[in-house]
Amino acid sequence: MPPSGPATPKDPACRWVEVCTIDALPPGERKLIKIENVEIALFNIDGTIFAIKNRCPHRGGPLIRGYIDSERGIKCPMHGWRFDLRTGESQRPAHATVYQVKIEGGAVYTEAAS
Repeated sequence: MPPSGPATPKDPACRWVEVCTIDALPPGERKLIKIENVEIALFNIDGTIFAIKNRCPHRGGPLIRGYIDSERGIKCPMHGWRFDLRTGESQRPAHATVYQVKIEGGAVYTEAAS
């Protein structure tokens, strides 16, 4: 099974949603999905899948268009605010929403957006 971001949901009652196949998101690629009217950016970094809410909490910039750094962070294309793709943490006064990911049977799942 290919590695993915942490597969333990934050909420034990988490609902998993199939978002694509692993073949549709090869290493180095990104994909924008929508779950319950929430845009989520998916990134495959060296075989590990990350999911983050597509809107920067600072000014709403589209994180799917951001720059990915070598430490698994994403920089917003609007103002350069950086967010850790694993935790959503930032050195700025904002926190991005990240979603847990799991891979089963060649399918990529993320927890339902909240």
